[in-house]
Formats: sequence, structure tokens, C-alpha cells
Amino acid sequence: MRPQPIFAHAPRLFLFYNLNFVVKIFKTLFFKSRVLMSILFLFYFTGLIDAQNQNVTLDASADYYVNSQTLGRTPIGGDTIFVSATRTFPLKFQNIEGDSINPIVVINTGGQVKIDGVPSNTWGALSFENCKYIKVSGAGHPGFKYGFELKAIECGLAFSELSSDCEVENLKISHDGFFGIMAKKDYGGNPPSPYPIFKNLIIHDCFIENVSEGMYLGETKSPGMEFKHVKIYNNIIRNTQRESIQIANMVEDVEIYNNTMINAGTDGDIYHMNNLQIGTNSVVNAYNNIIMDAPVWGIISMGKGDCTFTNNYIASSQGIFIDNRPLGDTLTPIDFQNNYLRSISGGQIIRNMNELNYFTAHGNKYDTNITFYLDQTGVDNDTIYNNTLTTVSEILFTDPTNNDYSLAPGTAAEYLNMGAPGGPELLEYDDPATTPRQLIITPEMVIDSVQGGSVRSPLFLFDEQGLDIEANEHAVSDSWKPDYGMYEDSYHAIVDLGEEHKVTEINLHDMHDVRNFTVEYLDSTLVWNTVFVDSLENFNTWKTHATDFESRYIRFSMYDHVFAAVNEVTIQGYPLIKESQQIVIDSTMYSDLVPGGSVYPVSNLFDEQNIDVEANQHPTSGSWKPHVNSSEGPYYALIDFGQDYHISEVKLHDMHAIFDFVVEYGDGENWTELFTESCGSFNIWKTHETDVNTRYIRLKMPSSPFAAINEIIFNGYPIMTLLAPEPEQEPDPEPEPESSQIVVTSSMVTDLVSGGSVSSAQFLFDEQTLDPVANDRAISNTWKPYYNNSMAPYYITIDLQTAYNLTKIYMHDMHDVKDFNVEYDDNGTWTNLFVESCNGFNVWKEHTVDVETRYLRFGMLDSPFAAINEIILFGYSPGSSSKSSKEKVSETAVGNEVDTFKAFTLYPNPVNESLYLRFPETMLGLNQIKIYDLLGKVVYEQNIDVKVSSAPVKINIMKLDKASGFFVLSAIDKTGERHDIKFMKQ
Repeated sequence: MRPQPIFAHAPRLFLFYNLNFVVKIFKTLFFKSRVLMSILFLFYFTGLIDAQNQNVTLDASADYYVNSQTLGRTPIGGDTIFVSATRTFPLKFQNIEGDSINPIVVINTGGQVKIDGVPSNTWGALSFENCKYIKVSGAGHPGFKYGFELKAIECGLAFSELSSDCEVENLKISHDGFFGIMAKKDYGGNPPSPYPIFKNLIIHDCFIENVSEGMYLGETKSPGMEFKHVKIYNNIIRNTQRESIQIANMVEDVEIYNNTMINAGTDGDIYHMNNLQIGTNSVVNAYNNIIMDAPVWGIISMGKGDCTFTNNYIASSQGIFIDNRPLGDTLTPIDFQNNYLRSISGGQIIRNMNELNYFTAHGNKYDTNITFYLDQTGVDNDTIYNNTLTTVSEILFTDPTNNDYSLAPGTAAEYLNMGAPGGPELLEYDDPATTPRQLIITPEMVIDSVQGGSVRSPLFLFDEQGLDIEANEHAVSDSWKPDYGMYEDSYHAIVDLGEEHKVTEINLHDMHDVRNFTVEYLDSTLVWNTVFVDSLENFNTWKTHATDFESRYIRFSMYDHVFAAVNEVTIQGYPLIKESQQIVIDSTMYSDLVPGGSVYPVSNLFDEQNIDVEANQHPTSGSWKPHVNSSEGPYYALIDFGQDYHISEVKLHDMHAIFDFVVEYGDGENWTELFTESCGSFNIWKTHETDVNTRYIRLKMPSSPFAAINEIIFNGYPIMTLLAPEPEQEPDPEPEPESSQIVVTSSMVTDLVSGGSVSSAQFLFDEQTLDPVANDRAISNTWKPYYNNSMAPYYITIDLQTAYNLTKIYMHDMHDVKDFNVEYDDNGTWTNLFVESCNGFNVWKEHTVDVETRYLRFGMLDSPFAAINEIILFGYSPGSSSKSSKEKVSETAVGNEVDTFKAFTLYPNPVNESLYLRFPETMLGLNQIKIYDLLGKVVYEQNIDVKVSSAPVKINIMKLDKASGFFVLSAIDKTGERHDIKFMKQ
């Protein structure tokens, strides 16, 4: 198996393709080009970036120098620097450094980047000076094998000065300059001690042509900067004036494999007419290379020893030359085995002048009847055996004129693992950012806006989506028919694409009724705009309409006649890609679902939303803690964004407790897990890439309340949502009265404990100025009725002096995990309101209630140790100008002044589960009841026979859309008159 690039973990890229798209590319291109593996490699690791990383794009206006000053920050490991396809001027990177796990990636975006430094007379096209842990990738666009195409006066790509740990892939360099790729610092044979080291140089899948030196790697004078752990593979180098690849001072772990080197030494320089040159002070393992066409040597090795050449194809040169230079290692051999040599033109196949290193040649095949081995060492220092003069067939390439050097069909089997992969430079792909395709419309996407529903459903417009229009396949189902006649001003059917799309074409299958069929779209201001009107003058014919609009919603309308006969519609387009931004969470958007309230509030998750994660700022507030133990888990909190959002990223600040923290999404009632964070780090941002559309997020601690997260950041963008205009005749719902604190004084408290309580019940109401919302803590004693439970139950009563509508009861819990009962007087009967289990410590417990009463009773039935040390009540007087839902019901009940009732009414409004209708005398008899959502869809339907006017009729609305919002109830009486009332479901 071939060695892999040293950077095993590429950082996250801001990529523009969804998973389905990647899979489609994979299926299409896998067998066409191995360069795709690099693209998928980068895709795979999109989630491994640290939360503090940043992406930067260098476009046409970016500075020539790329460093901390020009970027405005110091790049770090995991950053991605995009180079826009608009960039043509060279770039010089200075002193930027990633790390050994996450390099800084420099990658093309938006297409192929063509940098031409010749007009500007700059030295290099892409230069990296004193840079470390860098990956330069041309795999940023699936349409180009080589995402960078470079030209320069001197050098296409350079790693200079004290650079190290650099990888490059998928570049094309084509110019008359000296270097294709250069990596070195010159010391003139006198480097400092210890010698500088360039580690982990990786060069693969590049194309270099027409330069003087294809790759000039290492200074040719020794000693010099030393190179260790070098891999050069899958490259194509052709038409070089000097060597294709020249290395020097490469002292440890050097591999050169699966490269194709063709037509080197064209300048005729006497010392530079070779193809692959292993220079002074170097080791190498060279295998599976194709090395063709050089005036002198195919391979020249002057290395220090430990040089192996295996399974290479060497053709049309003078063969192999072995020599030695200073700094040789006499203890290491040079081995030449199992190679193929064709059309060698010198006086011998191998010429050896190295008297220091033991040389072995065996298993090689050659087809030129000349001396195989010429020994000019003067010493007996070699072993030559099993080398065969035989037929060596020619290697065939697929299409060299178009730079495709993949091996053509018919190539001998023994060569099939040799050379670079080759393949076309331009790759076939479907780019969702630019390529329209059919958007399949499913029944869930279609909304019938016709009052009462269409005579024939608009689903007939989309029930044959698999038809091939280009093959002239025709629809055979019925057409959409909204009504029997034109009894309304207009009829509509809406398609919800789920998110905003660019729509480029709409096709209608015309069944010929010569009536106008109108197509519209909803714009960002929620206004419908006409796209086109088709008069449908043909029969059984596809009509194609080119379009150019962006929307989530498309509306199909009939304004003139209900017989505009269309029986199939197809839509072409692609989803729009929007930039994600932070969705700031405020106090109106989250709810604590923990019974009795959390120990440390949910607000701790969202109290530092202005924090700069990219600058690695850390929150300092406490984490959310729902409970003191796991006994009542799981624990939940709800986020309501207020509308649908695409959520692309969720960042959690982990304070380390190693318990699961689950994030779910859903419709407010049904939930799907988005991800689970195990909270295994300390003071670290954890980033989770997501791809969901939702209005609701639920946060969950399934097994422990100690999963310590103290801030959450959501990134995404809003999704266009269709809202119907509210009926003008309906006034806004009457506001509920404002609740305020009902201060309990000592005169209101009656202790019913026989002989009086051990610790007075007055302690429950001796700190009434505290603000539980501001988390003011009570410090007085708790009420303790007795020493044990022998005289239970224990009670106290509260007389509020007048009736109140109670809305909230706050209890300050001091934690004894005993039941504290709360009851209210309901017309002379004590009725249970709630039981507080007292399972928190030094925590306010909030209980939302909705009762009207003057008297409350607090009791301990099972234990005198239910530790509560303050109670604060909120409510309002029934005499407030705005009436409660309960009052409204009572005032409209049977027996209340029926003679004043003249209108069709609905109550309560807003409503939770059940609503009541009252009918005037004019509506006695059969009434048809329908409830519509704001898209005009019928969500409830019932016939009611009204026998007594003003008598309330109950309707259960639990089956309505689970989401809250506005609905319209419509009643059509026996005369056909329609009565509409808008109401809100909570």
C-alpha cells in the first residue's frame, strides 16, 4: 500500500456542496481520476476544526504579501485560506505556521486560479517564506483536476528560507521560468550547525511543463539544509530544459514513486541533460516511475548510499549512471532491481563509477543488445545477476496531446501500476451552485389554497414527475380544477420548495382550453409577483418557460376561468447557498421545561451571546444545572427561534463533566437527535456542523444534570416563511391584565397546627421584598410545624382579603425532598393546586397557575421537614378592565342575558385546547364549520345543528397543527352567508 500524505487530518473547508452532491461526484468520477480522493479527503474532515479557526478569502484585491499584518491576525493550525478564481496576481506567504495535526490549508475556490507573474515581473507565482505546516491544494473545485495554474518569471511554487512541513497537491505549472517547484535555502556548502532541517515535504498530483528544472529540491552543494521524510508521487513532468526532478541533501526517508517524467534536458546543457537526478548527500527509494526521453541519463545517482531503484520504466536515454560524491556512506548499498529499460542508446545499460557503495543489479529487463553493466570503479564492489535481454514493450498513454498521461488500453499488464494516474484536466461534475436540475415536487410540498378545497386536487399538477420531457413523454392524469365555476375572484395552489431556490425553468403540460394560467413567486417582501401567464392554446403539448427568480414559494393561479387545463408541471432550479451568521438567542426564545425550574437557570446558556468565539474568547458565567441529582431526569429546555431557520453550526462551551448533553430538533412535539456532546474537555469550544431546517431546538440531559455547558452559539440563516395577511375586520386580541405581586402580611396568615408551629409559619412571608426573578435569596428560617409527623397533617391558611386571579407562586426551596402541598378554595372546597417536592437547595421554584380564589392552604401531609422559607404570590384583581378566559366563558354561559346576544362569537381567544362557539338566532339550523390555517388549508371541518341560540358549543382543537399561531374559523349558515372569526392557538 502506498504511503499517505503526512497531514492525516486536513482542516475544515467552507465547502459549497451538500452530501448528495458529493456522493454523485464520487459515483461519476471515482474511476476517472484519483484526484477526487483528495477532494473527498478534505470533505471528510470538515468537522475536525477547532472553534477558534477562521477562513480567509484572497481575491483580486488582496495584498501580495500574506502575513499576520495583512491578514489582521496570526493564522493558526486549522485555518483555511481560500484563493479566489478571480486572483491572477502572485502571492507571497510569510511566517505563517499551522501545527502537526492541523496544517494551514491554502486552496482554490470558485473555479481554477490562474496566477501569472510574468506581466508583473515578480519572482514567483506562489511563494512560502519561513512557513511551516502548510498544505497547498488545488482540489477546491470538482471541475478542475488542477485548481491552480501558475506562471512566473522564475518559480511556480517555492518553499524557501526555513520553511518545513509543507504539502502540495493538484497544481499545474506551465511557464518558461527556471523552477517548477523549488524547496531549499542556499548556504553555499557552509550551513550553520546544527544543520537546518526541512521535514515532511510532500509533492503529489501536480503537472509541470516547459520549465528549466521541473523540481529543484535541496541545495546542490553539500553540506546544506537537510531534508527528512520526503514523498514525491503521482506527478507529471514533461518538456523540461534540464532535469525533471533533482534532489540533494535528502538524508532520511525519501520516496519518489509513481511519477511520469518525459522529455528532459531539452536545452542541451552538457551537465543537465538527464531525467531523474539523485544528487549529493541523498538517499532514495524510487519505484514505479515512468522515465522517458532524455539526451543523456535516464537516472543519475550520486547519492550517499541507501539508494534503491525498483520497478521503474526507463526509455529513450543513455541508461543509468552511478557515481559518488563527498559525504557518502560506505556502509549502505545501491540497489537496481526489476526495472524495465527500453531503447537505451549509450554504450551500456548501467555505468558505475562509485567505488564506495556496494552496488547490486538484478532482475532487470532490457531490449538493446549492448553491454548491460560497465564497471569503472576499479574495485570489486558489486553483484550483477539475472538481468535479461528481452523484448520490452512500449508504454502507451491515453491522450498526451491533451495532457492525459493515464495508461491506455493495451498497455502491458506489468506496467499498470507505474506512473502518475493521469486523466483529463477538466472533470465532469454537477455543480449545485450553477447547474439547474429538476426539483421533484412531492404531495407534502403542495398547498391547496382554494376555500373548501379544489374540485380536483392540485396534486394532479405534480403526480407524474418522472416524465422525460426531452423524450416527449406526455402526462395522462387529470388536470387541476379548483371549482365548478368562477365563483371566487381567484383560485391558488402553492408549492413550498422548503428553502429558497433559483428557479430557471417551468414546464406546463397544456391540455388546451385557451384559458389563462398564471405562475407567480413570493419575493422577500412577501409579495406575489407574476412570472408568466400561459394562455394554454395547444393540446397535449409541453410548454417551456425560461425563468429567473429566487424564492421558496411558487403559486399557480386562475384569475379568469377555472378550466385552464394543465395536468403536469415540472420545475428546474437549484437551492440557493446562503451565508450563515450567528442567531442571537434572547430571553424570549428559550423556556425551562424542568418541573419546578432549574437549580441554575437555562439563561446561563445564552447570557454571553456577544462573545467572540473566533477570537477564542471564553464565557465566564455558570453552566445550566437542571437539578441536584439524576432522580427526575431526563431534563429539557426548549428554544423557539420564532420562525424556521437553517441551522448550519452549533458551538457549545464545554466546562468538563463527561456527561452527555443532547441537542434535538423537531416541530415542538416530535424530536430527532441532532448530536450528542460528551462534555469531555475543559474550557473549550466544541463545534458541531449541522444541516437541518427547524424552528425548534430541544436541549436535553438524558442521564445526569451535571453535563456542564455554559454557553451555546447557533449559526444559520432564516428561511423564507409564507404568512397570510390578517383579516382587517378582526381586532387584536384583548390583552391580559398585568400581574403584580400580592404582598402577604402577618394578619393574613392563620396557623392551624395544634398548639402552634415549632418554627412559625410567618417565616414563609417575612421577606416579601425579595425579587425571585432577580434571584434574590431568602435567608430567614423555614416553617416547621412540629418535631415529627405524629400530629400530621399540618396546615396554614392565607386570606388574601379579596379574590385574586393567581398567575405565579414562587417558593424558595431549602432542600429536604419532602412534599409541600398547595391548595386553593374553590367555592368552599379545598382543591389541590400543586405539590412542591422541595428537591433543590437555595433555589426559587416557579409554579405557573391560573385560578381565582381568596384563600390558599399550605400543608405538610407526610413530613414536617418540607423546607420552604419564603413564598411570593403574583396575580391580578378580577376587577381589572381585561377579563380572564374563565370570566369570558362564565359571562357567555347559558342564562346570561340572551336577548343582548346578536352576533356569532368565539371564546376564549387565545385558546389552548377547546374553544366555544355561540350562534345568534339568525343562525339556527345547520351550520358548516371549517378552520383554515393562514395558508388557506382546511385543518378542521364539522357540521353543527344549532337548536338554541346563545348556547355555547364546544369544539376540541387538539387535532389542529401542533404549532401555535393564527387560524380562521368560518361558519356558513343555512342561507349561505359566511361568518369568519380569526383566533390564536397558544
